[in-house]
Amino acid sequence: MLFAVLMRIAICAALLALPSLAAARPITAGVGVGRIQAKADADSGDAYDTRQVFGRLGITSRVGAQLELGRITTGLSGTEMKTGTLLLVVDLASSGRLMPMMFGGLGVDRISSPYGSDIHGSHKEGGFALEYRADGGFVIGADIRLGGISIDPQYEIQPVAGTLALYAPTAESGEYRSARLYAAIRF
Repeated sequence: MLFAVLMRIAICAALLALPSLAAARPITAGVGVGRIQAKADADSGDAYDTRQVFGRLGITSRVGAQLELGRITTGLSGTEMKTGTLLLVVDLASSGRLMPMMFGGLGVDRISSPYGSDIHGSHKEGGFALEYRADGGFVIGADIRLGGISIDPQYEIQPVAGTLALYAPTAESGEYRSARLYAAIRF
């Protein structure tokens, strides 16, 4: 519920601010795909697929605000994570087609559980990106991120063989790393 309300507020604020800022600063909209891995899963090599859509609005000539909506598909049957992240993005060069960038931000998470309830949490992340900005506004890029997620504690009753029921957490807080490739239009 909180996730939906926050996303609606963010979208409304972006739509209201868009006309005045669009005349002065570039807007970038795009899609990305990647992989994410929890620190706890690093030894086993488990990594999950991610998909994102994002919009970036220039605040100054080298600083922008980026809103991302993402989906992480896990290997667990019926479990999926939806994320919303607001990032501050800084260009590390003043001009050129190849643009190194750094960013950091906060977000909210909602994990759909196969047991019928949603789990909520928040995350913070930062990282570096490299974009190629072609003439005409086409952008391709890659980024790497490190972050931490905090899950609101919630336990589910999970049936086990026989008549025994077990209380177990369906998601855990911790650190993660991710990498993605993306394409966008800058106008």
